Amino acid sequence: MEMIVQALVSGLAMGSIYALIAIGFSITWNTTKSLNFGQGEFLMVGALVGLSCYLTFHLPFVISVLAAVGVVGLLGWLLERLAIRPIRHLVSFGWVMSTIGVGIILKNAAMLVWGTNQITFPSPFGDQVVRVFGAGIYPQEIFVIAISMAVLTALDLFQRKTIIGKALLATACNREWASLMGIDVNKMIVLSFMVSSGLAALGGVIVAPITTAWVLMGSNLGLKAFCAAVLGGVESSRGCIAGGVLLGVTEFLIASWRPDLRDFSVFALLIVILALKPRGLFAAPKVEKV
Repeated sequence: MEMIVQALVSGLAMGSIYALIAIGFSITWNTTKSLNFGQGEFLMVGALVGLSCYLTFHLPFVISVLAAVGVVGLLGWLLERLAIRPIRHLVSFGWVMSTIGVGIILKNAAMLVWGTNQITFPSPFGDQVVRVFGAGIYPQEIFVIAISMAVLTALDLFQRKTIIGKALLATACNREWASLMGIDVNKMIVLSFMVSSGLAALGGVIVAPITTAWVLMGSNLGLKAFCAAVLGGVESSRGCIAGGVLLGVTEFLIASWRPDLRDFSVFALLIVILALKPRGLFAAPKVEKV
């Protein structure tokens, strides 16, 4: 029982991080049909910027989180202007290499600034565990779940209840029609990349006290988050959330039984689901009128 409770809580915490990053993939895919394959590096930069603000400049944790989200959000703006927009109109996948190249640049820049060692990111809630049914739960894990779900809920409400959010959804639905309705499509696309990058930064800052912060932390997390997006259906925001949670819980439940099968379980689950539903678990059926 203790092992199951521990695995469920840890899986929900990590699954929440996967969901945050997966939503970023979904937003940019829906608006531009392109993905930021450097998303893991954006998460890493967010974690290290937050770490510097928190430990070096002694800013409160909340301010450190906001600073990291702001800095990486600006990086998302630069990514769209310099690596995506110039080739967005081309019928090619050049953006794949562009975003990978940006990720490599960020990784090397981070190595120069922060080095290659793993850095402990102290949790603002301390290291004392909370006992739940005998399992030791870190307060940071509960914080990660709560903040992630709150942000994802707020983002869903923003998209469905506000003018800007509806404009973003309209751009995702049909850029040409949205433009005819007076929506500045380019601004919406820029916003999508900034929101996507900001979500990655948020995920990096809040997960770093659990995983430690270092320049390679984003590689594995970014890849698994992409798996979560594909698993749930990259076109569905809510599907990405469900895919992230499912992936995280499955990963930690398997790891509690056989730690050596942790990564294997992630990709095995992805292959099985895609064999049954190639467009993801929650993707809407594609209808073509003839």
